[in-house]
Amino acid sequence: MDSIPKNTRLRRSQVGVWGAIAEEISAMAPACDTVAFMTSAAAFAFFLTPLAFLIATLTMFLEVNTLYHLSRRHASAGGYYGYIGTAFGPTPAITSGLLYVMYQIASTAAIPVYVGGVVLPGVLEYFLNITLPGWIWIPLILVFILAPITLAIFGIRPQMKYIRIAAFFEVIFLAVLSAIIIIEAKDNTLAVFNPFIKSKLFDSVGGPLSGLGLGMIFGLTSFIGYGGSAPLGEEAVNSRAITKSLVFGLVIVGIVLTEVAYALTVGWGVSLMSTFATANIPGIIVATAYTGVAGGVLLSMVAFNSAFSDSVAMQSNAGRVYFAMGRDGVLPHYFAELHEKYVTPHKALIFIGTMASVLAIGGTILINWLLGRSFITILSDTSSNINVSTTLGSTFDFLTTLALFGLIITHILLNTSVMTLFYRLKEKHHGIFVFVHIAEHYLLPIIATVIFVWVLFESVYPPIFPITEAVIASVGYLAFAIYYAVRTVKLKPDVARRAGKSVNLVEEEKLAEQQH
Repeated sequence: MDSIPKNTRLRRSQVGVWGAIAEEISAMAPACDTVAFMTSAAAFAFFLTPLAFLIATLTMFLEVNTLYHLSRRHASAGGYYGYIGTAFGPTPAITSGLLYVMYQIASTAAIPVYVGGVVLPGVLEYFLNITLPGWIWIPLILVFILAPITLAIFGIRPQMKYIRIAAFFEVIFLAVLSAIIIIEAKDNTLAVFNPFIKSKLFDSVGGPLSGLGLGMIFGLTSFIGYGGSAPLGEEAVNSRAITKSLVFGLVIVGIVLTEVAYALTVGWGVSLMSTFATANIPGIIVATAYTGVAGGVLLSMVAFNSAFSDSVAMQSNAGRVYFAMGRDGVLPHYFAELHEKYVTPHKALIFIGTMASVLAIGGTILINWLLGRSFITILSDTSSNINVSTTLGSTFDFLTTLALFGLIITHILLNTSVMTLFYRLKEKHHGIFVFVHIAEHYLLPIIATVIFVWVLFESVYPPIFPITEAVIASVGYLAFAIYYAVRTVKLKPDVARRAGKSVNLVEEEKLAEQQH
């Protein structure tokens, strides 16, 4: 392994197991999912929204197996980029690195668009009868994106202190709130988990299975931050902290999100789910109906805090991947420069924040144009105007689908990586362990990949605005990423040799143990 100068190494032992788990929770932002992603999922899956989130959770549980095995063999700031570089090779690694940052930036841009542009104005109007001007979404988006960058630049320790408290309070609050709604609801039923149920609701989306697949776009994207602890590999107390966080973080969030999706569905009313997505803040309305104004306001506050902590975690993770790629020479060295005082990749973080802001505002302008509306209208109208809310809602769907495409292709590469790695290792297994080896290293990754491909297909056919447009844009970015990776491997073979592998804490820990 190449020797890496100290001024391009992040500080060790800054993140423990609980901090890494909190990073996972914050990056998946379950309260944000409650007020944003579930609303969009219900526009297609209707009363099958709980099933969409259950299948999404189970699919990501399959990915726990993949990341568990890869994280035991690699730990660095590169995260997925490092995993794939170690197991699969430079071309897939560079491609995945560019895709990972793309979908983290898209997700970072998407949540403030909805939370800042739709949820916050909706909450103020619902509780206080205050109507904000239509242009308010621009400064709110910038606050939700740029303020977290400042905290991320100050270092991982201050970030961890904030995230640890916020993340665990968030999941406890959501679990308790959902339990109250489920206990008091009159509409409890297992029909919401039947994908073959007949209902005219699904005629507009091509049937129940198609609606379920479209709903899973937002179910899976709720887990867009999964693996958020992976880029903290260099700053963890040891590589095992990351492995544990990848398992427990998903278990906690997956169970809570499925519970919340069911609670909101039966709380709103199974037969009334066609109207759920037409309300800007349906989750908050349900919380208020069952727990009073205090419950609704508290959910609103937790959701806003979730958006902030999610932005901190997502941008911090993406910045570290760009830092690792810059250190390897895959990207310009500019991204590998560390802040002298805080030892954080401040230039990479500033770039990520800038790009997320541009994508959020530029994406809104694009979607508004595709809807045939004047940009002046979403600035001059009130925030409660239907044109403003539908434009911002469609922008959220567009950016979320961009993020989903990047997530799916990256996870397909991760699944292929674990199969490639263990095929190359040619480990010897005996007895029952032969079947365990086949299941863990081949069967489960294949099943997860098949589900990802199905959801990707449902996002393409039948064409639905703005989902289809987002897929087209994503394919264009994927082509660029592959071209950049192939060109780098061809023109810079020395860079290709160390892509994703110049730092590996797992190997360093093994070497340290041997020396002692």
